[in-house]
Amino acid sequence: MIVFKSIFFLSFALFKNPLMEKIKIAIASVLKPLKDPRAYCRMGLSLRETNKYRINIIGFSTKKEIDEENLKFIPLFCHFRTHWKRALVGAKFMGILLRDTPQILILSTYELMVPAILLKPFLRYKIIYDLQENYALNLAHNKSQKGIKKHVSIGLVKAIETVSSPFVDHYFFAEKCYTEELKNIRDFTVLENRFHGRIVPKLGYKIESGKGLTFLISGTLTEVYGTLEGILWFQKIQEGFPNSKLRIVGHAPLPSYLKKIKQKTAGNPAIESRISESPLPYSTILESYKGTDFSVMPYHLLPSISPKIPSKLYESLALGVPVLLPPNAIWADIYQPLRAGLSIDFLDLEHAGARFSSLLEQDFFTSPVPESVLWKSQEPEFLDRILKLSEEQNPIGESSNPV
Repeated sequence: MIVFKSIFFLSFALFKNPLMEKIKIAIASVLKPLKDPRAYCRMGLSLRETNKYRINIIGFSTKKEIDEENLKFIPLFCHFRTHWKRALVGAKFMGILLRDTPQILILSTYELMVPAILLKPFLRYKIIYDLQENYALNLAHNKSQKGIKKHVSIGLVKAIETVSSPFVDHYFFAEKCYTEELKNIRDFTVLENRFHGRIVPKLGYKIESGKGLTFLISGTLTEVYGTLEGILWFQKIQEGFPNSKLRIVGHAPLPSYLKKIKQKTAGNPAIESRISESPLPYSTILESYKGTDFSVMPYHLLPSISPKIPSKLYESLALGVPVLLPPNAIWADIYQPLRAGLSIDFLDLEHAGARFSSLLEQDFFTSPVPESVLWKSQEPEFLDRILKLSEEQNPIGESSNPV
């Protein structure tokens, strides 16, 4: 029965004639939520505003998302990352493509590349690989895998990305550093994870050191992102600023690390936690900035992290929240001209209080935040690339599907 259904959907996809329909685009991932900031807030909403496209967002979801005008949400996976059903997402993804074939397919993970290229000769869509991570480099430097398992994972990622490269029509790079790290890729557009909203104007103000300060650690909570170091640093700051509090709002994908976070924060009423094993709604993350004095990003300075621009840096600057980051010239070039942040050694706990107190003497946001921190500064380049690919896929006067 499954074979006959697959043949039916394949025949339907090949012979229907959507000449007057909007161009169909699918944005697909496995572990990214359906309303992921990049897939939905940046790409999806930008495409919808043109009124030229019909967008399917395919990804992770534990609840049903309500479809919007010209924008449909399709759950692909709804379990924790190591669940056995993750092995079936490739087959499920192929079924989705057969039922509702896009003309442009944007893939946000190597995990869906094999099923996508298997169907490409039949469905004839364009493939864009949206490289949000240098996955092989991440696996080499993160601490979630060790030994033979790590080497096998790195080899698998490299093999999939190498074999699939002839089938990829264009690449999106989420980081400028990928132009140096992935020099074998020529046909690319750099689209950073800049803030999709508006700038909240804040100019030339001091933070009152006498009041209780509010610190925020948000987003993905992992060892290499330094969540525990941030907690220990805050506890030292508490000694000099006893009325201060720390908000931790995000998701900890590894249960073992989540357990460590809970152990470090237990019994401290100044630490407010909202932590999940799956990604929280992006609206929850944005809400956590309200009333925050400092956005804390205690990242480990690894080769897989230090050349990249954290999306939280753009986010914090746009929302008028000063940032606390480890010493890094790439990051400092963005926030220091605005006097919108402080360089902090989160491992130097002995001098943490004195160092932080001296830094509080400065004025913050002495210059306006530029439009370059916003997604809209890159939006025209994104839309132009999509338009060119759609024109290649469906020249004027021709059907968008083979007949």
